[in-house]
Amino acid sequence: MDCNKRTCSWDRISELPDEILVSILSLLTLKEAARTSILSSRWRHVWKFFMGTMLFHYDEWQINWPQLVTQINQIITLHRGMSIEGFTIVLFENVYSVEDIDYWIEFVAKKRVNRFHLIFGHKNTNCPPDAFTRIRFRPLSVNWNFESLKVVSLCRVNLIGGVKANVAMNDLLSNSPNLEQLYLHYLVGLSELLVPSSCFKLKELSVVRCYGLKKLGIFAQSIKAFHCTGVDRDIEIKGLHQIPYLRFGDRRNKWRTLSDLMAHLYRILPMCQLEKLSLDIWKLKQQNPLDVKQFGLPKLNYLQLTIAPRKGGDEMLSWMYLLEAAPFLHTLEIVFCWKDGFIQGLATFDMHMMQLNQGVKVVRVEQFLGLSSVDTRVVKTLIKYVKLLEKLTIVPYKNSATSELPTLTDEMKKQMNDSIAQLCDKGFLPTGVELVIEKDLDG
Repeated sequence: MDCNKRTCSWDRISELPDEILVSILSLLTLKEAARTSILSSRWRHVWKFFMGTMLFHYDEWQINWPQLVTQINQIITLHRGMSIEGFTIVLFENVYSVEDIDYWIEFVAKKRVNRFHLIFGHKNTNCPPDAFTRIRFRPLSVNWNFESLKVVSLCRVNLIGGVKANVAMNDLLSNSPNLEQLYLHYLVGLSELLVPSSCFKLKELSVVRCYGLKKLGIFAQSIKAFHCTGVDRDIEIKGLHQIPYLRFGDRRNKWRTLSDLMAHLYRILPMCQLEKLSLDIWKLKQQNPLDVKQFGLPKLNYLQLTIAPRKGGDEMLSWMYLLEAAPFLHTLEIVFCWKDGFIQGLATFDMHMMQLNQGVKVVRVEQFLGLSSVDTRVVKTLIKYVKLLEKLTIVPYKNSATSELPTLTDEMKKQMNDSIAQLCDKGFLPTGVELVIEKDLDG
């Protein structure tokens, strides 16, 4: 073809069919896709058929809340596509209330959204409940279809509207038969939650600090993992007959002993069916062995414990009685939480009633600081009492990017490295035990 460079350099991408252009734009962020509208008249309306995740994150948009709401509503109005992958709003600042929630939920229904996330408030989870963003959930329209929803998460939200808000939340679940993951974190105003049997694909349910939640009915039989933290002590949980993995925690010290906690868990949950268990045990004590007939964990093969050394000399070894309740336990993971600072000693715990463990093969210790009378003592005790140990993994303490955890000084870092070196000394571990030190890849 006889033509000059200018006439031959046409935009080949623009000649692609609309369906392909939309697929390409859907791989970008929503903001990037919208910017293509200024390229030419050919591109002006393509982004309006965007099929990816509509992510409205403050870090990307960098505008205040009223401006962001205006932008969200304009985009919703302009969108012409049949469906989108996700609709997500993440705003880490205090917003008193959201008036457009009905409009957004209607959009989620009409556009066959797969993932729906509303995350408000400060990243600091100590934010008081009265500072949560107020959302008025109204009864859903019978014309709204949520069959495409697979993931729903609400975080730091105050559901206002009383009974109507509870009905609306439960209606949302009843009309989401393909829901696979449900995360309700830091909610106020939800007093009764019903997870119906119609959610027959639900695999993961997470209920974290839903203040005021009194009744929780879990009738979905497909749940594989249940995270329950910070719920009221008198909560009524019914319908859940089998669950492989439970993560449970409460850091407000509602239970004085390990037996008290286990009695509570056995009252509300099918504990004997557990295969994996994660517990936050911050200040629990136990003077005598657990009643393994009453609190047995016959199917448990993985146990994770988050323990927090506290000032005042608390002991941190009585949790080992849990090992006796799980005869087939294979993996034990200990996570130290140092939110209360680096303490230098623990109260002495009488180990004379503790039996040797003949089941655990793998032990993992995270946030290891190497304090001789604290976490190092715990590691040494485990080495002594876990007789068939095959592998010990140590994950050293890592300074947090936030202010939630204390900063490791140079002196403490040296002490930690010295303690790790001691673990590596020949003869410290029994013959045949593999020691793995997981170093921080960034540091």
